[in-house]
Amino acid sequence: MRKWLLILAWLGCTFLLLISLNFFSPQQLDNKYFRIHRGESAYRISQRLAAADIIRSRSVFYWLTRLSGKAKYLSYGLYHFDGELNSFSILKKIEQGRVQLRRITIPEGLPLQKTFALLSEENFGDYARFDSLSHDPALIKELTGFELNSLEGFIYPETYFFPEEAAERYILETMVNQYFAQTENLDFSGTNKLDYYQTLILASIVEREAKVSDEKSLIASVYLNRLEIDMKLQADPTVAYCLEKIGKKRKKIYYKDLKIDSPYNTYLYKGLPPTPICSPSQSAIVAVLNPDETDYLYFFASGGGKHTFSQTYSQHLSRQRK
Repeated sequence: MRKWLLILAWLGCTFLLLISLNFFSPQQLDNKYFRIHRGESAYRISQRLAAADIIRSRSVFYWLTRLSGKAKYLSYGLYHFDGELNSFSILKKIEQGRVQLRRITIPEGLPLQKTFALLSEENFGDYARFDSLSHDPALIKELTGFELNSLEGFIYPETYFFPEEAAERYILETMVNQYFAQTENLDFSGTNKLDYYQTLILASIVEREAKVSDEKSLIASVYLNRLEIDMKLQADPTVAYCLEKIGKKRKKIYYKDLKIDSPYNTYLYKGLPPTPICSPSQSAIVAVLNPDETDYLYFFASGGGKHTFSQTYSQHLSRQRK
């Protein structure tokens, strides 16, 4: 009896030693990529990890995922393994879903159309799917709290890191959540007589108009002054937005473009356009919330991204001639 107990004890120790060697002992992995497919079983994952020489033992890895209760929590996606890793660290990485991420930067002042074109060109999703979701009233209400027809203005310009398998909805949710994270401490109940959404609309115009950041609050003051006296905004970026929506690209706006009949044409219609015209940065929103105190009503580009500002139309024309 004692002999059998010693044999069993020896077998048990050997088994534990094998597990320790196979599971906890690290091995050098050099730039290994491994993709787990949606719905793939723990057994199949263990097989392929062993075949790819990422783990030493298929059986040990599989049974420990089962015994630890983690077999159902192996996240799909593309993983990158590099350096000295053991099976435990590999399992932990897969369980936590630390997949390989891809980077994309959404520039400031980009409208939805161009944002979705950029995302699709970089293989982050389908343009039509992005466009459809961004105009879904139920999703817009869920993400923003507003009853709107478009997510225009709520896609925050930022550098993002997404998993390869990220769905279009997940990407949109992340970008909109980033907008609210960046603006949550801003006071939208300012003294400029604009509500929350109107502030965002004007900030989008300021974003597209300003070429240098320190002029944003000056430009915001001009547009707010015009709104105050019921003067047309006459903002070229809103006309450019009209043209972009019908597939026309312009390096500069021509007089014939100012006649396009659209609610976004602020040369024809007073007040703000119906939606933002791009994704404004935090600094553009802050400029509208805290504009410079001026009596400027006019400005024009004067080179180097700068503008010249005037109080009266006669001053404006005189300075243009000079």
